[in-house]
Amino acid sequence: MNNKQESIIESALKLFSINGYGSTTTAEIAKEAKVSVGTLFNYYPTKKILVNELYLYANRSYCDYTKNLEEKHDFKKGMIELWGRCIDFALDNQNLFRFIILFRNSPVITDETVKQIEDESIFFENVYNKFRIRNEVKMYYDLFSYVMFGCLVATLEFIEKNPDKDINHIKEVSFDYLWDGVNP
Repeated sequence: MNNKQESIIESALKLFSINGYGSTTTAEIAKEAKVSVGTLFNYYPTKKILVNELYLYANRSYCDYTKNLEEKHDFKKGMIELWGRCIDFALDNQNLFRFIILFRNSPVITDETVKQIEDESIFFENVYNKFRIRNEVKMYYDLFSYVMFGCLVATLEFIEKNPDKDINHIKEVSFDYLWDGVNP
């Protein structure tokens, strides 16, 4: 990725995360990125294509940050580490994570993009299902991923509204809540 593309991506993530899809124009993105509108369209011919590319980029960044775990034989220990990494990623990459939240169920995201993300993140499902087969977790993976994401968003909102609270304690307490839902 070259400097212009990087600038477009960072600017678009910022503007979409703040203003949403409908209230962000390609002209605003180009201006924020310090490129011409024509340059933006050379890389991303439509706003919808740009959003789908951003969604792939954001999810890949999230997966890459969280999946470099050593495989654990104890599911709970692995989940504690994963949970901490998810929270850390969201706190360290607020525009990226806000973008994921905003577009997670958006009709702008194509089925092809969703399929590509599912294919690229199959690692998580495979690891989870190993433990499910051994009856160490009780939910189907798809349900678990929705529950985990919901808990993650709630935890992050709590952290944002309570900056004086101990983040490590919040991670522990919120993980315990999540764990109670998956542990048989």
